[in-house]
Amino acid sequence: MRIHPSEHVLEGLVERVGAGRGRKVLTHLVECERCRGRLRLILGWAPDAAPSVPWSPRTYADLLDKLVEQSAGAGAPLSRQQVEAPVLLGELLLHPVRRRRLLVRNSRRFRSWPLAELLIERAREEAFDDPAQAESLARLGLDVVDRLEGEAPNPRLLADLRARGLGILGNTLRMRSDLAGAEELLAEAEAVLRSGSGDPIERGHLLDLTASLRKDQQRFEEANRLLTWAVRLYRSVGEIHRAGRSLLTQAIVCDLAGAAEQGIKILKQAAEWISPENDPRLALCVQHNLAVGLANLGDFPAARAAFLAARPLYDRFADAWTQRRRAWVEGKVLAGLGQYDEAERLLAWAQQGFVDQEIAYDAALVSLDLAAVYARQGKTAELKDLAAAMVPIFRARDVHREALAALAWFRRAVEMESATVDTVGRVIDYLRRARHNPRLRFESNG
Repeated sequence: MRIHPSEHVLEGLVERVGAGRGRKVLTHLVECERCRGRLRLILGWAPDAAPSVPWSPRTYADLLDKLVEQSAGAGAPLSRQQVEAPVLLGELLLHPVRRRRLLVRNSRRFRSWPLAELLIERAREEAFDDPAQAESLARLGLDVVDRLEGEAPNPRLLADLRARGLGILGNTLRMRSDLAGAEELLAEAEAVLRSGSGDPIERGHLLDLTASLRKDQQRFEEANRLLTWAVRLYRSVGEIHRAGRSLLTQAIVCDLAGAAEQGIKILKQAAEWISPENDPRLALCVQHNLAVGLANLGDFPAARAAFLAARPLYDRFADAWTQRRRAWVEGKVLAGLGQYDEAERLLAWAQQGFVDQEIAYDAALVSLDLAAVYARQGKTAELKDLAAAMVPIFRARDVHREALAALAWFRRAVEMESATVDTVGRVIDYLRRARHNPRLRFESNG
């Protein structure tokens, strides 16, 4: 998978140099094979436009010098390393993983603080969509940090950066279900941060990541305490947006701990603090979780209102991951409002997508939501077909043994024609609680 420098980094360069000569410098910079792509698109060039000038190492160096000069004239001066960091990132990511690490370890060109920061930030961004790629980026960023030892003007700031990289790396392992590895790295990050600058934002960030691990470890009380601390730190320095992100995690913790109503209250507060303009993806997560949470509580009119409020945000993200979940929550809401035909269509589409992508646990949950629609309408034949297809599919995927036992019990109930909406609800409730706790037993006689 090829990754380019993120758009906000490149757009920031364009904004700093402004129009006129500065824009021409960027236009020339695009002609370097290493950094065309997103920067080229931001400038409005066609992807396959021919280079206007031949490229050479000397030309490239001159253009970087001019870009630094132009940024100073625009009132937002950049160092040469800051200008070059997105270009170096693009160059590194054209190589296989092993080759990237060799380049970083053996070439002084990559001994760059801005490059280390950019790699770590990209790892954070990628963790949501591709945890394996994020792990590779975080490790590469830490390789660069290691090469800065002894050269950094402020060792405490270097400790902050190393702790940030370790925290992001630990979080990628958590998202890959390596909780033991995540625990070790986050503990190391904590130890490193003690020798850092004391920046409350760095401390809050690590608290957030540690709380996410505690959530997955079912240590809900500790997770809640850490997140409360993080929110307090962020608010103390005016970082309301970051505080809202911590509230989002705290709401998820409340839901998993069986305090769904409290989680809804926290989500509503988070929605006030998170700016859709600054972080549309995070704002969407809040609105989506709010709609899902209200639907799970049976408040379908309020869930519909939350879903409608999120529509402009859903429209901004065309990726399959987002759109399948959009269909899922809309189907749940419409089913709760009695609009079964459209609910059935949306849930069936989402279910097939999760099966195709081998996202087994979500596929199991949306299958049960679809089963509830069938049960409400008395569609026994469709319910039997769905139940018969579920267990073989999920046995071959990542659904744990206790969850499979719950699905098998549901299938038997369907075959005996004793399955009701309440039966489906019992299995859904169990799967939601057991998602991060495979040791939680399914009690079939309750």
